[in-house]
Amino acid sequence: MTRPWIVSGTEFVLDWGGRPWTLKVDDPRPGLRAEGRGPLLGLEGVAEVGRWDPDALSRATLTAVEHRFNRIEATYSPPGWGALTVRASWFPVEDDGVELEVQLSAQSVDELRSVEVKVLSTLAEVPPEPGAGNVYPRDVRSAALTYDGRETFPEAEGQGMTTWPPRPIGPDFITSWSYFEGSYVELVYPGDISRRIQQTETLRYGLFGHDLEKGVVLLGRLRGHWYHHPNFNAAVQRLARQFHDSPLPLST
Repeated sequence: MTRPWIVSGTEFVLDWGGRPWTLKVDDPRPGLRAEGRGPLLGLEGVAEVGRWDPDALSRATLTAVEHRFNRIEATYSPPGWGALTVRASWFPVEDDGVELEVQLSAQSVDELRSVEVKVLSTLAEVPPEPGAGNVYPRDVRSAALTYDGRETFPEAEGQGMTTWPPRPIGPDFITSWSYFEGSYVELVYPGDISRRIQQTETLRYGLFGHDLEKGVVLLGRLRGHWYHHPNFNAAVQRLARQFHDSPLPLST
């Protein structure tokens, strides 16, 4: 199975769900877009206790781009974040899927607390601003992240935002959108997600949510699928099993 990328500078096009999706790694919000919708599997910034930088993963901080085999790898080094390095890799997988793999490391000591890489997937014509929605945390510590100062929008102060009891966020969670004559399902790997914020036609994730020290490397994965299958439940369960059983990369 090979679906090759069509490459033009820092712009990459992939057939996905029967239509071309464009990935621009130097976009203000790098991710996959098609026909005015998206991004799917997009990078939305970096957050920690007391701050969020929506420009941390964008053209201004892009330091390297590689097309290795069927992977598009982009490396970002946002200033003022403890010598933080974020490497994002997008690559096609079986069953008309695309995976986003995010690797996080830093050279600082005792500086970065509860760090999240924010990921955005939306098929809304106009992506909603961060705000009112349902928050699904991984655990009690993750539930507190919404209210520790990293979210600056008024809704984070208690209006329009509902935080649900903690539970493991794994590949059993799916969301389906019926656009483009198909449905979209998105899977997350167990333990990788600290928070999921759900809005209309939009999912926002906090990846990791852990303290980060020099010498530590964090790796997180998400996978999206377009599919045309009459048996929704059977298709989703099969895709979830495939994702859960897929091996981690041999090296980082």
